[in-house]
Amino acid sequence: MRKACFMLFAMLLSLPLYGQQSVAEASARAKGSPALPQDAATQAEINTLIELTQTRKTMAVALESTKQIMKQAAEENFRKRVPNPTAKQLEALNGIYDDIADMPLDEMVNAVISIYQHHFSKTDVEEMIRFYSSPLGQKLLREMPQILQESMQAGAEIQRKRMDELNTKIEARIQQMLDTTDENHATPKK
Repeated sequence: MRKACFMLFAMLLSLPLYGQQSVAEASARAKGSPALPQDAATQAEINTLIELTQTRKTMAVALESTKQIMKQAAEENFRKRVPNPTAKQLEALNGIYDDIADMPLDEMVNAVISIYQHHFSKTDVEEMIRFYSSPLGQKLLREMPQILQESMQAGAEIQRKRMDELNTKIEARIQQMLDTTDENHATPKK
């Protein structure tokens, strides 16, 4: 579940500007970073686009949604082990996810700047700024946080259903293996 949430989160980071790389790939690229294309947008232009598109806000919403989904999944799993947890136990469980899900937003935004510079030319960025300054672009930006949140919730529900199906199939196959093993080890009657 955690891996699925992280993958969904990585995809969501690129939605506002349709980037094609995850933050992890950007970090790897930055370390052995090839030179920027000659027609790359400047950091200032990318920053303008990031501010205009409210990318920081979108990332914050995506991070918070991911954290909430992780908390819900963790609580469900915890309740399977401890059917009647105390409020103190649940608070401690949530605290774990509050600590580990605290992502460095500024660092992530800086990584995104480099990604955009490698994928979009100065002209591309100027056109995106023009679009996102338009009424339709502004509507897209207003609606995006809610769209992201609803998408993540829908994705989590699909994942949860698939996990239940997968767990059922795994249990059935394990039982089949155990039954087969028992039959092979049974002592033949004389």
